[in-house]
Amino acid sequence: MSRKSIIKKLPDYTLRDRATIITQTPMRITLAGGGTDVLWYSQLKGGAWISGAINKYVFVFINKTEDSRLIKASHGFEATMSYDYKKIQNPIIKECLKLTKVIKGVELSTAADASAKSGLGGSGAFEVGLLHALHIYKREPISQMKLAEEASFVEIKRLKRPVGPQDQYIAAFGGINYFEIDTSGRVSIEPLNISFHAISKLENNLLYFRTGIQRDASSVLGDQKQKIDKKDDTSKQVITMLDQIKDLGFQAKKYLLAGKIDDFGATFHQHWLLKKNLSNKVSNPQIDDWYNEAMKMGALGGKIMGAGGGGWFVF
Repeated sequence: MSRKSIIKKLPDYTLRDRATIITQTPMRITLAGGGTDVLWYSQLKGGAWISGAINKYVFVFINKTEDSRLIKASHGFEATMSYDYKKIQNPIIKECLKLTKVIKGVELSTAADASAKSGLGGSGAFEVGLLHALHIYKREPISQMKLAEEASFVEIKRLKRPVGPQDQYIAAFGGINYFEIDTSGRVSIEPLNISFHAISKLENNLLYFRTGIQRDASSVLGDQKQKIDKKDDTSKQVITMLDQIKDLGFQAKKYLLAGKIDDFGATFHQHWLLKKNLSNKVSNPQIDDWYNEAMKMGALGGKIMGAGGGGWFVF
């Protein structure tokens, strides 16, 4: 598990020699409290969660173009070359270019260690890495906090996705951290001072597996939001379950700091039972079968990363 975000910056003088700017930004796994960062809950109750950066990364590459009026962007199978940044196909790239006012004269491309819609926070890592590269391109210093804030602004405010800021903050700060978000949206970060022995035991006992199922986090979280918006008994049940998930996060933090990794692992199981009931899109019979088989084989607990429905399973 990564202790910090590894972001490579070439010396400024090399920019004059058309060198490539490269950022390497970690994806994450959620260790506790996942789902309490989404704004429709945190604006009511405040949220709290623990995230850990992992050794899977998103890479962003930026060069100057020969034609200073041109902009080129490639992301996955999408590629655009235009004199108008508004024609960029990828919405994240388009909004990051707009935010940083880098709207011409650059060529950018991306690569990642895990596929999109994997539940490992790839979009947040992509936004942080891209914004960092663009600020380096402009020779603008930027703090980790500002990067996280800008990346969250792009996804939540500009793209209006029904998500929280969890992924952007862990991508910007790296390590293993405890986060809180208050009802106004302000995020605070507490790096967890976990003993070397506990970290080693955690790393040696965490296993994650790709389900092969791609899912759309916005669909799963949108379903939860619809339940909340009804303001009936169902919405009360969803809020109560998220309250319980947040309380589990507090317990998980205590277990990690005390080095009680087995007790910490058991919170995964409790979390999963609650998470499954937030939406019928979180799990399915195949996912349930995999989970039950893992528990029979001795797992203390597990959960699908991200909103649920597919992606990566962590035990």
